[in-house]
Amino acid sequence: MLDPRGRQLLLSTLRPPEGYGFDCAIGTTYSLDLIALLTTPLAFAMFDWQRSDGELAAGPGSPTADPLALLESLRRCADRIHLFCQAGQITIPPAHQRLLAYLEQSVIEAQAPACHDGRQAAFHPKVWIIRYRSAAGPVKYRFVCLSRNLTFDRSWDTVLLLDGELTDRARGFGENRPLTEFVSALQSMALRAVGKQAQSDLRQIEQEIGFVRWELPDEVEEIRFWPMGHNGKPAWPFAKRMNRLLVISPFVSDDLLDRIGSSEAERFLVSRLESLCALPSSALRNRWTCFTLEDALEVQPVDIEADADEPTPEVLVGLHAKVFVADAGWDAHVWTGSANATTAAFGGNVEFLVELVGKKSKLGIDATISEEEKKTNLRRILAPFEPSEDRLKVDADALAAENAAEQARQSLAALTLTARIDQCDGSFTTQIESTTSVSIPENVSVRCRPVMLPAADAKSIEGDCPLQLRFGPHASESISSFVAFEIVARVRQAEQRVRFVLNLPLVGAPTDRQDRLLRDLLKDSRTLLRLLLMMLADDPERLFGEMKDFIIDPNNGSSRRSDDLLPLLEHLLRALDRSPEKLEHVHRLIEDLRRTPEGMSILPADFELVWDPIRRVHRPTVTVGEA
Repeated sequence: MLDPRGRQLLLSTLRPPEGYGFDCAIGTTYSLDLIALLTTPLAFAMFDWQRSDGELAAGPGSPTADPLALLESLRRCADRIHLFCQAGQITIPPAHQRLLAYLEQSVIEAQAPACHDGRQAAFHPKVWIIRYRSAAGPVKYRFVCLSRNLTFDRSWDTVLLLDGELTDRARGFGENRPLTEFVSALQSMALRAVGKQAQSDLRQIEQEIGFVRWELPDEVEEIRFWPMGHNGKPAWPFAKRMNRLLVISPFVSDDLLDRIGSSEAERFLVSRLESLCALPSSALRNRWTCFTLEDALEVQPVDIEADADEPTPEVLVGLHAKVFVADAGWDAHVWTGSANATTAAFGGNVEFLVELVGKKSKLGIDATISEEEKKTNLRRILAPFEPSEDRLKVDADALAAENAAEQARQSLAALTLTARIDQCDGSFTTQIESTTSVSIPENVSVRCRPVMLPAADAKSIEGDCPLQLRFGPHASESISSFVAFEIVARVRQAEQRVRFVLNLPLVGAPTDRQDRLLRDLLKDSRTLLRLLLMMLADDPERLFGEMKDFIIDPNNGSSRRSDDLLPLLEHLLRALDRSPEKLEHVHRLIEDLRRTPEGMSILPADFELVWDPIRRVHRPTVTVGEA
């Protein structure tokens, strides 16, 4: 286990098993990059999202090489993806990402129950629970437990993947009870109302997850699920007997180290250099054998002269994994997931760990950090750390500014805010408003704007009064429930700047926003044909090879006419025979296009000759032009 050569891309862990399709998914994360979330439907819809060299064709400014693939995967899956994240920890996306409109119902901001008692706590779990369906087989589930957030950060993380099959047992598996309790508690942690589809999917997963039989990883004899803080109570998952202990955590606190390590146990600690230097030497010296990542793995220089068109190899930078390993007799226990070795993680945060139990020789500390030459484990990337009396000095002003900015973030995240849309003469305005006063300290300034508007349109928020900021007039594509905030806190010469997004209830927005977006993206017949092929595809990955003629510009060597309807006819006939439900999606799209002159203009000249006979067989009572 924990072989540093082992690599797993998050998107590959989400892809459906062979013969199965995506049904619905629940995800949790602390921080969220909306562009990263925008790409997850590509994995669920089984569209290829890789360059020819196998690396992901992704980045904050270029979410996909094929926007239509992204559009169709969002149309298929976005309304069945429900992602809970810490309120106030969504990063501001790049400008003009109009497809984010499909994610507004997917993002659910949450708060740890301990916050209701006035304690400082975070919603910090990082798991996915995915339901897959098949016409021929039983329902399958996948549980993914990570140490990383849903962002594009490149760091050393861990991922545990469990596949399971829904059984017809009368009673659920006892080991799954914590999973059921965790899913049951999610809706109560949401800061704002959860949509009907999310409620339905949460209810179904809650009812089924207890009856899933999981396939155990190699060398693992037993698994235990450890959600923590979801009921407002602290939890302690660690075994009473621990002969030796290894802690891998980017953040550590000395009181937690005292609590977890008994005096007689041999103890090893792997952490970030800054975290170790901030601890008092008395907490480490003669008590913990400490390591950090090799210097070359902590910092990766950026070549600003590099050709932007050349693919850059993905290099992992910095430690972000959270793992606890204990030897107990002949057995070993491994806990992996979201929890850092801090008091906050085990004293109020919402976290998730999975405990793996197996033989010490396979899962234990020697198997993880042994110095034996033949062993391939984490030891090869670690460097010893010797505690020093010189602790890392903390800038008191910088810390005060950081705390002030964080308090302002939490206050805004907990505020009852609404984005209200008004229409006048074909354009729109957005008003961000609150029912209660906003409290902003004198040394803190706050600006906000809807994310689809440029940064120059941001307006300042005044404290000690209800919020009422009007933006516009603007076009319909600038409507968004995502609102960006920027906080600047100053303490003497120190300054702390915080930027984040809140997903606000959207009132008064046009109900046809997604239809307008679709029409705007479908600019010509070629684009429409490619989208129709994607909608009909059984295997979208194979489809990409078939669509090359539609992607290549006919003026630059394409051998097929852009209005050739033969491939579409083949897919329509196959859908009529095997998957007639796909034709319903095609029918709705075509009828929507027929409603406007702009839509009619992109229908190929002979399209009716291909589509109407198939439509009449599939929907014999519907006449041409009927919605």
